[in-house]
Parts: sequence; C-alpha cells; structure tokens
Amino acid sequence: MTTPPGDDERVPPQRSPLAQWAETIEMSFIEAGQSLTDPGTAVTFLRTLDVFQRTIQGSHAQGVIDDAQLRELEATIEGMRQVPSLVVTR
Repeated sequence: MTTPPGDDERVPPQRSPLAQWAETIEMSFIEAGQSLTDPGTAVTFLRTLDVFQRTIQGSHAQGVIDDAQLRELEATIEGMRQVPSLVVTR
C-alpha cells in the first residue's frame, strides 16, 4: 500500500496550452500597462480579433491564402477569443 504524497511532494496540475498562451498574452498587456481583466481592454482585444479575422478572410477571397490556411488561422483566432475568460485577476 502506498501513502499519498505530502504537500511538498504534490505536483501542480498541468495547465492547458491555451491557458499557458493566455498567460503569455496577458503578460504582454501588463507590459503595456493594460490587463485583459479590465472589461474595456478585453472588449478592445476581441474587436481587434474581429478585424484580424476579416483581414484573413479578405486574403482568402483574394487567393493569398488557401482554404486550409484560412481554417487554421480562424481556429487560432477562436482560441484567442477565450483568452480574456482564462486570465486570472492578479
């Protein structure tokens, strides 16, 4: 029979790659004196993603990127849309 590890032996839970990425994005905002925990900053961040998504859709319409590239970039943007809800208030 094994005994459970003591408090000093417990391994912290793994954070998802998206949660790690959210922290990286938040740190870039903090360096600029902002935070995605601020509702106004979060709204601006999401609006910027809207503009970027339209830009890549335009690139797709002009044949600059193909269908697979568009899907990949849009999936990245959708992941980024989750960032404000993943950022922990400091």
